[in-house]
Amino acid sequence: MFVQALREQGIDEVKVIKKDIGNEIRRERKEMQRSKARSRRALHNAMNFDDKNYHSYQDMVDFMVKLAEQKPDLVQLLNITNSFEGRRIYGVRIRKQAPIKPSILVDAGVHAREWIAPAVALHMIKKLVTSYDRDPKITRMINKFDWYIIPQVNPDGYEYSRTKDRLWRKTRSLNSTVNKWCTGTDANRNWGYRWGEVGANRSPCSNIYAGSRPYSEPEVAGLKDFITWNIPNLQIYVSLHSYGQLFLSPWGYTMQKPSNYWDQRNAARAAVIAMKNATGVNYNFGSISEIMYPASGTSIDYMQHRGVPYIYGVELRPLDSINGYAFSLPPRYIEPTGDEMLAGLLAIAEYAVVQKRL
Repeated sequence: MFVQALREQGIDEVKVIKKDIGNEIRRERKEMQRSKARSRRALHNAMNFDDKNYHSYQDMVDFMVKLAEQKPDLVQLLNITNSFEGRRIYGVRIRKQAPIKPSILVDAGVHAREWIAPAVALHMIKKLVTSYDRDPKITRMINKFDWYIIPQVNPDGYEYSRTKDRLWRKTRSLNSTVNKWCTGTDANRNWGYRWGEVGANRSPCSNIYAGSRPYSEPEVAGLKDFITWNIPNLQIYVSLHSYGQLFLSPWGYTMQKPSNYWDQRNAARAAVIAMKNATGVNYNFGSISEIMYPASGTSIDYMQHRGVPYIYGVELRPLDSINGYAFSLPPRYIEPTGDEMLAGLLAIAEYAVVQKRL
């Protein structure tokens, strides 16, 4: 019936990527219930935080607050901005030894349904902190860089995906002046550089709606302002997404390559080699428009325009395969996905130290 209806509308090609997404959502909900009680007990001590499970946004915040309280010599809580629904967006800065050093910024959770992204960010936070003075490579890179990690920049959408619509992608802002029935904006089409061009949509009902104007979303505007005024000497920017196992560099709005494309490509090559060495999993790399699809108004292109040397959007596990897990990656994959992502980031950091003489 559904396929026939599509054909009547002129759509002849249909690709089934998941035969029973409802079953995966039910599985996730059962796992969330089992982990809920364990999570609440563990949050008295940040070191007991279960970084191998998916968590509510409040649990993420509680973990970061406790971590900053218990490791004040290494971790500072960052107060980024407010979401549309009034949730406070937090992150952490991991820093050792003043003065201020070159910076690495990682954000995640831009698209609500991509749960593996914030889970990986939280795993990396915990591993960086617990491995300092134990793991030589991590210790060296924390001594070389200030690490800024914001694990959930779209908390409204994320909580909506947990409680109402598992496949929700956008923010939860109201479009009362344009179309009151369609909610939210694609936060990764709302940045000001090349806003509203190719790969974005002006319809509020679209999943890639660019917003009524650049920076219409308080999450995006607040993050941009925080970066502008609080993160000096930004050398590496990575935005975590899912899925497809891709390491994506600028540009998204055009097939043309930026002037430093080959330098970025060499750093990405070092990253994907390190990731494979860590867990055996392959990631492909190239520009956004080259190996994914055209997209404008993205944070990646904004950072390139701003002059940050090493910029990547990473599509984490799983592979884009028929009847794969898609957005519903089971929790058992959080740890290996986080380990490979951290290995890739450390490889880029090492590369930047040499190339930029940091």
